[in-house]
Amino acid sequence: MKKRSSIKVKLFVGGLFAFIGAVFAATGILLYIFGDANHVSGSFSDPRKNFMMLCEMFTCMGLIFFIVGGILCVKEISLTRRKKALLETGRKIYAVVTGVFEDESIRINNRHPYYAVCQYEDPYSGEKQFYDTTSYDADLTHTIGRTVAVYIDQSNPELYFVDYDPR
Repeated sequence: MKKRSSIKVKLFVGGLFAFIGAVFAATGILLYIFGDANHVSGSFSDPRKNFMMLCEMFTCMGLIFFIVGGILCVKEISLTRRKKALLETGRKIYAVVTGVFEDESIRINNRHPYYAVCQYEDPYSGEKQFYDTTSYDADLTHTIGRTVAVYIDQSNPELYFVDYDPR
C-alpha cells in the first residue's frame, strides 16, 4: 500500500495550488471593485484597458490555479476513499508476482518507472487472472515470486487494489 506521506504530499500540493489560485482570483476581483483605473500604466494608450487587462490576468490565472489544485485534491481524496473501501469490503485473494515491466507511457528523469504483474489462479475453475500494481521508481525484479494481497470489488471485478510493498 502507498505510504501515507505520499498522499499528504499530493494533497498539500493540490491545496497549495488551490490556495494560491484563490488569492490571485480574489486579488483580481478586489482590484476590479476597489481599484483606480486612472493610476495604471501599460502598453495601451487607454488606462482603462490596462486596468481591465490587469484584473483579467489576475482573475483568470487565479481561477486556472484554483481549478487545477481542486482537481488534484478531489482526485487524491476519491482515490484514497476507493482504496479504503476496497480494503474494507473487497474480496481478498493472494496472487503471485510473475513479472516486472517498464511503464513506457511515463518517463521520469529520462527513465521509465516499473510495475509488477501478479497472477491469481482460481482453485475451482483453474482460470488465471492478472493484476497490475501502480508504478514504482525502483527496479522490482527482486519481488518476482512474492505473494501479495489483492482486494477485488465484489460488484465489479475490474476494480481492484494490489497491496504491494516493493521493499
